[in-house]
Amino acid sequence: MTNRSQQIDILKGFCIIAVVFWHIHFTLGNYPLFPIKTILAGGGWHVSCFFIVAGFFLKEDRLIHPFSFAKQKLRTIYLKTLYFYIPAILLHNTFISIGFYSTSADYSGKKMYLYTIADLWKKIFGAIFFAGREPIVGPLWFAYVLCLALITYSAISFISAKLWPKNYANVRMVACILLACISAILSNKLGLTLNRFSNTLVVVGLLCGGQYLYQVKKIRFNNAFCFAGALLIFWQSAVLNGDIELNNNKYNDLFHLFAGSAAMLYALGFISLKLEGTKIGFLVELAGRKSFEIMALHILSFKLVSLILIKMGYSVELYTNGPDTHNNILIIAAYLLTGVCLPVIATCSFDKLKGTFLNKSNYGKN
Repeated sequence: MTNRSQQIDILKGFCIIAVVFWHIHFTLGNYPLFPIKTILAGGGWHVSCFFIVAGFFLKEDRLIHPFSFAKQKLRTIYLKTLYFYIPAILLHNTFISIGFYSTSADYSGKKMYLYTIADLWKKIFGAIFFAGREPIVGPLWFAYVLCLALITYSAISFISAKLWPKNYANVRMVACILLACISAILSNKLGLTLNRFSNTLVVVGLLCGGQYLYQVKKIRFNNAFCFAGALLIFWQSAVLNGDIELNNNKYNDLFHLFAGSAAMLYALGFISLKLEGTKIGFLVELAGRKSFEIMALHILSFKLVSLILIKMGYSVELYTNGPDTHNNILIIAAYLLTGVCLPVIATCSFDKLKGTFLNKSNYGKN
């Protein structure tokens, strides 16, 4: 693995750890001048930083061929999303019966009920057409939006290159900013938000920003003074503007979204660079490499921790996706470590078993 990819995987590791941390409910240290959940648990940066990083290594020769580009993204991001979504839908009634869901609870505006066969088919078709909303894998909205945004960005690249071949990168940037502006105003001023569509238009701008920063400006996160300045910029953004909720396309404005996220991204990139080659860096890097699986499975991991706590006599609600920790630091740590580590262990074990099985199959054929 190259140093560059190691640094980026460590950066992604910090982002996914923050995603898990964000989904744990606690109110400790919610100070006006240092809102912990916004700063440390990623409320002001985690998912938006992921999208910016996704733009780092986009290749122009692939972007201007939208059909082959879309095919590749559908084969990777989209199908991988369905691998988790469809089993979760099929297990929906089981989750209700064992208490992982409650029919009386509200899951971000969605009520749980027992699915009929017709409901199952309807939900599966919804997942296939980017409209999946199964709460236990709810964080995978990120994967849907990333896939749609990448395909949209490729289409914009193709059109720009055809119509303005000499300046297509600049035209594309203006088009992406325009789409992000329209989406931001519709959602945050007029209250018109269409999930999976509104945030896709904004994420196209984040992808463009990531590609510009890394490939054109060649930012490598190695300047200590820029690191200090980035921390200050993000701190004031967190204090004055609060959280970014890209799932619902909610933020103050594009400056809050882009400047705050980019500032935190630089700070994390600088720290990631310093952690290369260290044991801590290796562990965070591993989380970054398995960030998709952690995104998909950390809510389920929370449920397993809740089951153990209930057996130990703690008062926790099994059906909630964001567990209430009663501000117990040890319980917060248990949820965080399990939410990050269990998906990594499970998927690494699966990959190893799969590799062993394939090797034996190939040996048998020979």
